[in-house]
Amino acid sequence: MKKIILGLMSIVLLFSCVTMKSEGDNVKDVELVNGNKSVILDNFVGSYCKGNYVWGLAMNLAWQEINNEILHEKLSLRTDDKSALEIAKTFNNTQFSKKDLDEESYYIKAGYGQETVKLINKESRKKFPKKSFEDLDIKLSPEDIISYAYFLKEVEYILPFEKKKVNFLDEEVAGFYAGNDSQRDIIRILDYKNNDKFIISIGLKNEGDEIIFAKGYDMKQPQAVLNRISKCDFYDDMNDRDIFEAPNIDLNYHREYTEVKGKALANKKFTKYEISQMFENIKFNLDEKGARVENEAVIAMRLTAMLPTELPKPRHFKLDKPYWIIMKRSNSNNPYFVLGVNNTELMETRR
Repeated sequence: MKKIILGLMSIVLLFSCVTMKSEGDNVKDVELVNGNKSVILDNFVGSYCKGNYVWGLAMNLAWQEINNEILHEKLSLRTDDKSALEIAKTFNNTQFSKKDLDEESYYIKAGYGQETVKLINKESRKKFPKKSFEDLDIKLSPEDIISYAYFLKEVEYILPFEKKKVNFLDEEVAGFYAGNDSQRDIIRILDYKNNDKFIISIGLKNEGDEIIFAKGYDMKQPQAVLNRISKCDFYDDMNDRDIFEAPNIDLNYHREYTEVKGKALANKKFTKYEISQMFENIKFNLDEKGARVENEAVIAMRLTAMLPTELPKPRHFKLDKPYWIIMKRSNSNNPYFVLGVNNTELMETRR
């Protein structure tokens, strides 16, 4: 059975010594080279991939590692650029951490020079032989700093669903559905207002993780969905008249944080360092058997619910309009992956 593989790979922070340049003010949400923007929704530093909001935990982990192991304080930037300052502020004050993951699913390391790069490649590959990202190909001087975080998560549905063409925003796309009682039995209804507003989760073989779908909520407020999920202490079961359908998702995304590139550090002992790179790669695939998510991030800095007794009216749990996909540990209110699906750009269509 195909597994849901959630791999969020990492942040690499490189710092090198350089001659500093003057900084000018930039507009918040600077346009990236690939046409996407860095967008902070609530306390999530994410961005849009083809109009769909994407966020992964890895960047937070690497940022925290550089703070804890190298700087021994919160990273501070010497700039007036509002976008860069807002990104740094959000990463410095986030509630997300490695506590939102199990130790077996992540690897983090920070250090100096090329030897650290070699260790990262060797140790991460040994711990995660299924890692699909290439080894880091980064050349560092002995004074350069790198902070790296990677995580890979594999989960699978208790049962696979049936393949089917489904609709999303009135367009036919490849997807899957619950075709029998056994498949409906692994779906938990956390909240149901109507056919256009509900929250459900699908049972996984590993009960330590959860995959949740929320339709009908504000697509610019992921924290509001998480707050509602945290209050769902009771769940309903699907009945034999209920309908569940969902589209397949295929995301392969490269994102660069151009807002902070070239920005100097203001930390007292690191004023000769600047950020030279900050990017991430995210892969996410969802189908009738499960999903695969993998996320890699690099930052380089150079030195410079119950059944009723009456026959129920069928409820439709069709993910046919914008919705959230949230993955998290069962014992945590914080997610490790969030995807806001707004259009069919990540789906297989007949176009």
